[in-house]
Amino acid sequence: MMTSCTGPRVQETVAAAVDGRAIYERDCLACHMSSGGGVPGMTPTLIGSPWITGGVDALIGYVLTGGFGPQVLMARFDFLTDQEMAAVLTYVRGAFGDGVTAITAEQVMRVRSQLDASE
Repeated sequence: MMTSCTGPRVQETVAAAVDGRAIYERDCLACHMSSGGGVPGMTPTLIGSPWITGGVDALIGYVLTGGFGPQVLMARFDFLTDQEMAAVLTYVRGAFGDGVTAITAEQVMRVRSQLDASE
């Protein structure tokens, strides 16, 4: 049996990237700009950011909670579903993080449950 470039896994990845981009444009673009470069003096760049290219759990936790510490002025995005969070973070990591690995809804669910348990 032959597989093609448009098999189910590729289609799922493409769908996640498309959904993630729409979520980014809806919820993140105002601060981080379409380029991912942010606004100097207000919001940091996402391009090559260690948060974007680093550990998945830390990134998910950061976005769910709005950051770690009072000096962070990012909104909480805990209202996103696990699927939406996975899609937007996968998009961001692909667009601004040199194509690092995708994030799954299961990973988001695990981190969310850990955060909920610690509150």
